[in-house]
Amino acid sequence: MRMTLQRYYVFLLIVLLAGCKKNFFPDTEEDDKLVVLSEATAGDIVRIPVARTIRAGSGNLIQFEKINDATVVLSEESGGKWLLRADKSQQSEGNPASIFYIRQYFKPNTTYTLEISHPVLGNARAVTRIPDPVQVITLDTSSELRQGKPVLQVKLILKDLPDQIEGFVIEAVKQLLKIRKTFNYQGVKYDCDTEEGKKLYEKVQHDPAVKLHKDTIPLQKFLRLNLYSRDLNIENLKFDGSDNAFRRIFLSDVNFLNNRYELTFSIDKEFFVTGRDEQKGRVLLQVKSASRELYKYLITYEKYKTDFGSIPANQLSSPAGNVQFGLGVFGGSTQVEKMYYFDDL
Repeated sequence: MRMTLQRYYVFLLIVLLAGCKKNFFPDTEEDDKLVVLSEATAGDIVRIPVARTIRAGSGNLIQFEKINDATVVLSEESGGKWLLRADKSQQSEGNPASIFYIRQYFKPNTTYTLEISHPVLGNARAVTRIPDPVQVITLDTSSELRQGKPVLQVKLILKDLPDQIEGFVIEAVKQLLKIRKTFNYQGVKYDCDTEEGKKLYEKVQHDPAVKLHKDTIPLQKFLRLNLYSRDLNIENLKFDGSDNAFRRIFLSDVNFLNNRYELTFSIDKEFFVTGRDEQKGRVLLQVKSASRELYKYLITYEKYKTDFGSIPANQLSSPAGNVQFGLGVFGGSTQVEKMYYFDDL
């Protein structure tokens, strides 16, 4: 149910960084700060995105800049403590924040402390607890129409822990996949994406001994898919209409009966299938149990989707994160993930 490759911080950064560049911290009048936007998911390798704010223009616009000279330390309640290294690989070049990592994996039901120090920006600190594993009892899907548009309808039953207050987050994205074409010729493997491989294949493709192989490689590029639900207990309806699209659906366990809840929602199929190779991928449905600070932060950001464009940006409040002496959030989650393949790969 979980991805076989290491899942980065991307699902949080997909929308948060885009918002931060558009007056996401409009009421911040202090000096530039360290920024952490990290969702620590049980089972994922430790990767922490760290950046700094750069005030531009009149002082209201906040932009991000990478930093590689910070000291980043992660510790867990059992006594483990690690110094994270900056990821300078080509894969991380396109990220808007610097990525600090260590080859350790986040564990469920564990408290983590993140400490960051910088020679100019000072120190920042955050603490989060990764919840117990999320429990999805059943999950069924069917193709339906919503206002004439095709959607994937999902029905699932969640189970919570009787002695804890839990917040659940539902989201769906399309992860883009690269279709890699390779072939073997005279004992050597060639990649058709290279100039050498492409030219050689054009010459030898009719040789019966030459077989073209296609593999799909997951990229760290994602399209967020719109969600819809008329469930009266989802927290989205406190600030948004049931006919509107949600980027995430939020549900608190206060409405669970006998520690169970049946939730029905749908996913817009607009990006499920494409004829363009660069847009092909797989659909990921994620059902998460989120720490209190992450749950609150994401709800606030979801509300901003409604507020942006409807009231002046300088009247918006900054989301309350848990990063002391810095900005952003370091939050924990566990998840059940379901993959769907609709594109012809």
